[in-house]
Amino acid sequence: MKRSDNAPSVDRKTADELLYGSLRAVYHFERSLVERFGLGYQEIYLLQLLRRREIARVGEIADALGAKMFTVSRLVKRLQERGYVSKAQDSGDRRGILVGLEPRGDELVAAIEKANYELVIGSLSRLTTAEQSAFVVVAENLDEALGVADRTVYEP
Repeated sequence: MKRSDNAPSVDRKTADELLYGSLRAVYHFERSLVERFGLGYQEIYLLQLLRRREIARVGEIADALGAKMFTVSRLVKRLQERGYVSKAQDSGDRRGILVGLEPRGDELVAAIEKANYELVIGSLSRLTTAEQSAFVVVAENLDEALGVADRTVYEP
């Protein structure tokens, strides 16, 4: 990544504190979702991924989560037992397992995303217009700022 001419100059201590504060906020945000909806953050992310993909191979989910295949298999099994997802053998590749979102899972993701939206919009309303705009810019570029590749594949 090329440094832009208007890149802020931030000393190490300030950068460490900014990152810690950001990660703390995300951690507590995720914990509130886990407590409210009774799912782990990986399960919530998997459901949100499927809502955008409709169907995905277990290997694609593992790549998107940065998780091992056996971990994803356990996640899918737990979600399937709760009626949130379904599994089927890939007709094009008998070794492949396809995972799809069931209506109950779609309803849960809709509830999670609605709660997230209401929380963020409510919180942003307490900020100035400039601060709201800055939040949007940071959110749009967070993966780049943290050096994390987007592993999500949206095309089936």
